[in-house]
Amino acid sequence: MQQTDESPAGRGARRRAPGRWVAVAVLAVVLGLGAVVVPPLLPRGDLVALLRAVILVAIGVAVLAALGWLHLSRRHRTADALDRALTELAEVHAELGRRQSFTDALLETIEVGIVSCDADGVFVVSNRAERAMFGLTTGLEGLAPEDLPPLIDVFDVAGRRLSAPEYPLMRTLRGETVAHEDVLVGPPGGPWREVVVHGSRIVGSDGEVLGAVAALTDVSAERAARRALAEERRKLAEAQELGQLGGFECDVPTDTWSFSDELCALWGVRPGRLSAARCLALVVDDDRDRVRQGWAIVTAIPGRHTDEFRIRRASDRAERVIRARTEVVFDGDGAPTRVRGSHIDITDVAVAERAARRANAFSDAVLAASPDNTLVTDVATGAIVFSSPGKRLLGVRTETLAELPVDAISTLVHPDDRERLAAVHSSACELADGESRHLRYRARDTDGRWRWLDHTATPFRRDATGAVVEVLAVLRDVTDVVEAEEQLTHAAHHDNLTGLPNRAALLESLDGALSRSRVDGRDVAVLFCDLDGFKEVNDTGGHSAGDAVLREAARRFRAVLREGDTVARVGGDEFVIVVEPWRHADAGPQQHAGDSARALAIDVAERLTQALEEPITVRGLDHVVHASIGITYAAFGATETLDSVTVDEVLHRADGAMYRAKDRGGDRYELDDAAPW
Repeated sequence: MQQTDESPAGRGARRRAPGRWVAVAVLAVVLGLGAVVVPPLLPRGDLVALLRAVILVAIGVAVLAALGWLHLSRRHRTADALDRALTELAEVHAELGRRQSFTDALLETIEVGIVSCDADGVFVVSNRAERAMFGLTTGLEGLAPEDLPPLIDVFDVAGRRLSAPEYPLMRTLRGETVAHEDVLVGPPGGPWREVVVHGSRIVGSDGEVLGAVAALTDVSAERAARRALAEERRKLAEAQELGQLGGFECDVPTDTWSFSDELCALWGVRPGRLSAARCLALVVDDDRDRVRQGWAIVTAIPGRHTDEFRIRRASDRAERVIRARTEVVFDGDGAPTRVRGSHIDITDVAVAERAARRANAFSDAVLAASPDNTLVTDVATGAIVFSSPGKRLLGVRTETLAELPVDAISTLVHPDDRERLAAVHSSACELADGESRHLRYRARDTDGRWRWLDHTATPFRRDATGAVVEVLAVLRDVTDVVEAEEQLTHAAHHDNLTGLPNRAALLESLDGALSRSRVDGRDVAVLFCDLDGFKEVNDTGGHSAGDAVLREAARRFRAVLREGDTVARVGGDEFVIVVEPWRHADAGPQQHAGDSARALAIDVAERLTQALEEPITVRGLDHVVHASIGITYAAFGATETLDSVTVDEVLHRADGAMYRAKDRGGDRYELDDAAPW
């Protein structure tokens, strides 16, 4: 927006300017009248002297008029520059406001608690999810660690109360690794939530510790569901132990029966003494006719059949409930030839089943309330045999997801993550009960977008040998958390103005390049670039113009470099470019030689200087900047080691060559005299 307000000094200067011009005009009129009236009254000699005086006065008036005009022009330019500066300041404030609004909205929307502190441990960021976990009505901003014990409870998994210096965020600030750490948090006296904490220290481009950030994931519902499922599994196992199972077989054409010893024990009869007639006699009178009708149906209809009836056990005349399962085999003419089946005493099992139904109802309620998705996978086939009902994952209902073929489910996982996911499930089969494996991976949703999933796998069911046959996995969509972490990581390693890697990222990249150079026996080119004329840009156009020039220069540099070359802004108007020629697909066989590699560095320098040949236009004003470039090469001789050529040494040599380029007029490149050329 154009600034229209003026300062009092500016308005006063503009009011005084017309007064000065009126004074000059009056003086000119007086002199003109004198030149017309006085000459006829004077002698000729005096007339000449008078004319000379008039001419001198006229010249003086002209000089005064010119000085006045220059003064007025200068004031107008000053006012215009002030207007531009105010406009640019308003734009910067507006942009900062928009970015802050975006960050605030993101923090308040995600379901993961975010807390952050500065280098002194004072809390500077918290969000809605964090406040809900701690039962707070206001955030932690502005509080020191020692202020928190009266406000919140924090315990480790053993139930020990943590002091303020032991909080995961404070340990992260001290440089300790905090990844997937379990704690209990909540308001004083409870209720407490089970939370998994992941911390990350924030380090500036110069290596200075700026603070720390921690993500808090509420896993209370997930853990409750897992405990409920474990309890259900225990009760079902007890029910199987309580129940006794026995089998029988009948050859229908000969009416020959055989009964297992276990089945005889169920009926209270000694092995070998049980017959079909005796079984029928032991059936409770009220159920005997129904058993006869059921047998007639079994021998007439192929397939499997189930029936329940009561008996009086022969050994103690106790009434027991028997569940019979039978399967009939028919010949080609449709006549029954063989009946196989089993009997199980479900008198005690019925009690366990009622308990299991209650446990199932509780488990279903927990799963329905949990934001996570629970899946049970068959180890042998990879098929999903259970999924949380009524939930959605990757844009579809989990029931629909479970019906997909195994290959179709696998294609939803990002190709780079499939092997890692399979390894997690494979390793889960080797775990003891209660242990788990964790993985964060990407999967495609129905809109074609990649979503980040948090995946925890644990053994769920074992066979008689103790081998795991089913694995339980708890999945949570953590895309919001990952994006927030990536934004923090990107901000710590990139320049906010140009988007280029910052000094911290450059040091990591150059250190890796030197390591590769030592292993491969290749040279690494480093170019140190400084913009000539940048100070004039700031002086004439202001810092916003300087920022625009830096952004455009960075864009042009990226455009002339190849993919894989590193260009970083290391401060002010200084850029560093790292070139590893042999790492590019377009590097020919000759580029492996030292001379060609060095020629490539010179070619890169020429491209960088040519990139700035055209002026950079900002708000209609052209700004001309050039590049002074220093080139050095990191090369390893036969006697040199990796430690003998350091990152700092290489940057220092390139910086020195750059200053020689500046001393020789700028807009050029210079080679490092000490480099192994």
